[in-house]
Amino acid sequence: MSWQRPYSELRASDSERERVVEFLREHALVGRLNHDELEERIGLAYAAIYRGDLERLIGDLPRRDQPVARRSRPDQARAVVHKRNEPKPFMVLVGMSAIAIPMIVLTGAIIALAVVVMMSALIVPLLIVALLIAHGAKRRRMHHRPHGGGMAGGFS
Repeated sequence: MSWQRPYSELRASDSERERVVEFLREHALVGRLNHDELEERIGLAYAAIYRGDLERLIGDLPRRDQPVARRSRPDQARAVVHKRNEPKPFMVLVGMSAIAIPMIVLTGAIIALAVVVMMSALIVPLLIVALLIAHGAKRRRMHHRPHGGGMAGGFS
């Protein structure tokens, strides 16, 4: 009679649980597990008591030491993966527009304000000078007005 238990019935260690969690995260990064699956399996990994429990969590994922089924066109498969991860041109345009349009509007408003301030700095002094000249001319006209209308002594 053997005292050794089958591999799956041996108790799992903390380091084995950590290795399984890391393994699951790596497969989630390449898209084999979605976020919900990853979270569920991580919870089960930390709760696992036996090595068999851990093995069931990763049994459907390829291992580094296991050969992955060869594809007939590996370059094409790699291109598909890269294409999925690349942003769509339209989405890039929308994102850039969401940043560029407000910046252009803000820049236009700042330029318009600067033009108004500069024009005010030029026009206001000229307007003041023009008003002073007009006022002075009016005063001169009032002093040079004839006071009576004709000959001395009031005879017409």
